[in-house]
Amino acid sequence: MDDFIKVTCPECNCILVVNKKTGEVVETRKPILEETTGDRFKDAFLKVKRSSALTEEKFRAAQERERDKSKKLDALFSEKLKEIKEKGETGPPERPMDLD
Repeated sequence: MDDFIKVTCPECNCILVVNKKTGEVVETRKPILEETTGDRFKDAFLKVKRSSALTEEKFRAAQERERDKSKKLDALFSEKLKEIKEKGETGPPERPMDLD
């Protein structure tokens, strides 16, 4: 015999576990997803699947940002290297210790 019943709240979709004898709410289970399928295992599986897809999307976006950043830095380096070659300053810079 089960002394508890499960009632789904129509307002918030929470599952309330209620003691049959006392009418006391023993446990409140909030839904895992907003659009619940009714099966908590399926809901949990869908949540993990969605979060992994979101993680993959964020990773791809971060990869693209780093690729763009690298291209900008390479262009800046090439520009500065060209300026130095045009000025004729190809040797190492003078150090104050070498002037003594």
